[in-house]
Amino acid sequence: MTLIEALARAGSTMPDASGEVAIVRAPQGSHGPVLPQQNASAEILRANIRDLEAGSLKQNVELRDGDTIFVPRADSVYVFGQVKNPGAYAVRKDTTVLQALSLAGGVTENGALNRVRVVRIVNGDKKELKLKLTDLVKAGDTLIVPERYF
Repeated sequence: MTLIEALARAGSTMPDASGEVAIVRAPQGSHGPVLPQQNASAEILRANIRDLEAGSLKQNVELRDGDTIFVPRADSVYVFGQVKNPGAYAVRKDTTVLQALSLAGGVTENGALNRVRVVRIVNGDKKELKLKLTDLVKAGDTLIVPERYF
């Protein structure tokens, strides 16, 4: 069975899944699934879900007995202010500021798209950053869309 077949049998991945899959391969001769912490000799393979969906055969690993598949949840960003649906949204590592705003339904007619602020924890300190719409968001970022001036 391949990774794609296993994911299909499981009903695919959840909407809040990260873009990666980890396959923990048990060493030869072991019985049952193995967690990496339990056995230092376990091999960990990684596959990219987007590449799998695009048909990359390199990502479609042939599974073996005893393999364990982990699909971690995506990290979240928080979007507030002048957006249609404020709240927390699961994002992948390659999500831009504009894409995160789109997840929140987009900016309202009163929103100032050119003044979006990003609050990010950097080395334990809260920093307010001015990012471009094409910059990437990071896990835990809070995006704030202020009201535009009239």
